[in-house]
Amino acid sequence: MNRRQYLAVSTAALSGLAGCLGDPEYTISSVETDDDSHPLALDVATVDRNVVIESPGRLNITLRNTGTQDVIIKNTGVWPLGVLGLVPADESETAGTLLVTDEYEQSNTVEVRPNGASKDNAPLTGTLAAGESIQRQYELIGRRIPRAGTYTLQGYFDEVPLSYRTGENADWVAYHPSVTVTLTEQSVLP
Repeated sequence: MNRRQYLAVSTAALSGLAGCLGDPEYTISSVETDDDSHPLALDVATVDRNVVIESPGRLNITLRNTGTQDVIIKNTGVWPLGVLGLVPADESETAGTLLVTDEYEQSNTVEVRPNGASKDNAPLTGTLAAGESIQRQYELIGRRIPRAGTYTLQGYFDEVPLSYRTGENADWVAYHPSVTVTLTEQSVLP
C-alpha cells in the first residue's frame, strides 16, 4: 500500500470514528434508596448498567404499598410514577435528564422529543391496594446525560413525582423518594 492509499484509508477510518468519539458512554455504578415513614416504598434495580451509544441503560422502578390500607395516588403524565428524571445532586432544578419508558408511547398525555418532553397537566388518580406493587422499566439514554456524577431521582417537570392519601377525606401528602444514581464515564477507546 502506498502512502496516498494509507492516508486515504486512515482518514476515512478516523472520520467514521469521529461521531462515536464525540458521544461519551456511561456506567450506572450505583443506585441507593433510603426508606422513610411513608406507606409507599420505591425500589430501584439496575437491569443494564451500561449506557452506551448502541443501547441505553435500564432501571426497574417498583412502587410498593407497604401499609395496611389502600393508597390513592395522584400525579400527571402517566400513572402511578409520572414523568421521572435525574437531576445532578449538587443542583436544585427540575427538567434534568429524562428517564424514558414505554408507558409514554402508550399514553396520549406525554410526548417525548429528542431534546425534551412535554406532558398534559391533567391530574391522574388511581389506587394501589395494600401490599400491591407496580413495576416500570425506564431507559437512561446517553445523549441526554450532561456529565458523569451523582444524580437524584425526581419528577422531570416537578420535583415531587406524585402525591398520595390513605382515604377520600385525607389530605394529599407529597411523596419525594430519596434515590441517588451515580454515573461514571466509560472510555470509548479500547
